[in-house]
Amino acid sequence: PDTVQAAQRMAALNPLIRAEAYDVNHFPALRERYNVMSVPCIVVDNGETIAFGRKTARQLLELIG
Repeated sequence: PDTVQAAQRMAALNPLIRAEAYDVNHFPALRERYNVMSVPCIVVDNGETIAFGRKTARQLLELIG
């Protein structure tokens, strides 16, 4: 929840950022497409960068930076 909230807050403040949250149990195609091994799974630029585990807002900024 913390990672999702941070991503959504960033998206609300910056029109160049989009944040979406999915339950991969309901979207197995996404789980397979991005090889999701654990959650949270952060996908940046359609899979250019993929990271796993809880992230702070600062860490999210580093991922998209």
